[in-house]
Amino acid sequence: MRITRDRDFYKTMISIAMPIGIQNLITFTVSMADTIMLGSLGEIQLSASSIGNNLFFILMVLMFGLGGGSSIMSAQYYGKKDMKSIHKIISIMYRFCIAITLVFVVIAILIPREFISIFTTDQGVIEEGIKYLRVVAIGYVFYSLTNCTITVLRSVQTVKISMVVYSISLVVNIFFNWVFIFGNLGFEPMGVQGAAIATVIARITEFLVVVGFMLFFEKKIHLKLKHLLYIDTLMLKDYIKNCTPVLFNELFWGLGSSMISVIVGRMGTEVVAANSINNVANQFVTVFIFGLGSASSVIIGNIIGEGNYDKAREYASTITILSFIMGIMSGLLIYLIRPYVVDFYNISQETKAIAMEIMTATAIISVFQSMAINTMMGVLRGGGDNRFVLINDVIFMWIIAIPFGFIGAFLWDLPIFVVFLIIKSDEVLKVIASVIRIFSGKWVTDLTRNFGDVEMVE
Repeated sequence: MRITRDRDFYKTMISIAMPIGIQNLITFTVSMADTIMLGSLGEIQLSASSIGNNLFFILMVLMFGLGGGSSIMSAQYYGKKDMKSIHKIISIMYRFCIAITLVFVVIAILIPREFISIFTTDQGVIEEGIKYLRVVAIGYVFYSLTNCTITVLRSVQTVKISMVVYSISLVVNIFFNWVFIFGNLGFEPMGVQGAAIATVIARITEFLVVVGFMLFFEKKIHLKLKHLLYIDTLMLKDYIKNCTPVLFNELFWGLGSSMISVIVGRMGTEVVAANSINNVANQFVTVFIFGLGSASSVIIGNIIGEGNYDKAREYASTITILSFIMGIMSGLLIYLIRPYVVDFYNISQETKAIAMEIMTATAIISVFQSMAINTMMGVLRGGGDNRFVLINDVIFMWIIAIPFGFIGAFLWDLPIFVVFLIIKSDEVLKVIASVIRIFSGKWVTDLTRNFGDVEMVE
């Protein structure tokens, strides 16, 4: 395994990973602020927004896949300095983005009761959830367009705009939460509906900032309205071929996460509460790991687009080692902050003890989680090996982690610590498979082509 001595690699890695990590931290802060503000109103309001956001979570996962697949192709074309092909990719991406999002808007507006009833039978929660969902859905299209645009901008190494967008969104969201939830500045208290209005305002603000940036400040892609009016049929075929595995990968991962939530939910209220605490701590310490993963995907994609495959393999080895080091650091941090985190919450001693166990398991898994994120979502996806990542993810989550998690929890009655190691065992297995794949060198796939005059259709 060779570590690169190329200083440009490390400079580029830091310049991309740090802003993305900070953006992830801001997003985490927004989520925490919403939870704290709505939590002060009571369990019904908090549960209503939480359950209502299950629909948004599915949309978010799909947009992550759509944007990610688009970014992989754009990164390689950027390596070739082929901006016209990036214009074609964005045009196709926006069409899919809007089409998928409108399905979720229709669900939220027309059948919110039916959707929320999947998750709860509490009529109070259902009624509040309907109010929340019908309003917050107005922001879905703005969110999707903003998210996909920012993801593609990363592929051309434009990342600081994401910090600006989400920093502004953080301030806007918290301010209007304060205004509408609690009824300040002369407004009536609106509770959960006020939170939805604040979210929509924040989504629209994000969108307007991104549009302003693309129109007046963006200097690499130079996207114009005319670029969005046509579809290149040959690029459309490539897009479907390369983005579909990424889209399904994220969808199956999202569904798998929901199944793991079912396992945890059936283990008891104390376990659910303890796992919620664990998730907050885990999200906090992994924000920069995900930043490194996103940066890895961009760098690998760019270098493959340039045609420098040997350098791509050298960078891949370096990223694997860096992700291992960051995993060790994250695991140690989670282990050390456990007692301080659990003491922050007003929970029973039994729940605190369970949270300590779960966080110990998470500390161990963090090493493998870091490597899985960077080898699979970073190196292999950036290298165009999307089908391998899809198969790897689905097999280990759905055939190993989820079934044996159910068996371990409810048939074998294993200790909570062991059950959590089992439901996260897919991270370990994915790392083994992905590292072997990286060493094989078979993952390097050039997704680009040299376009001549091709058919354009409206």
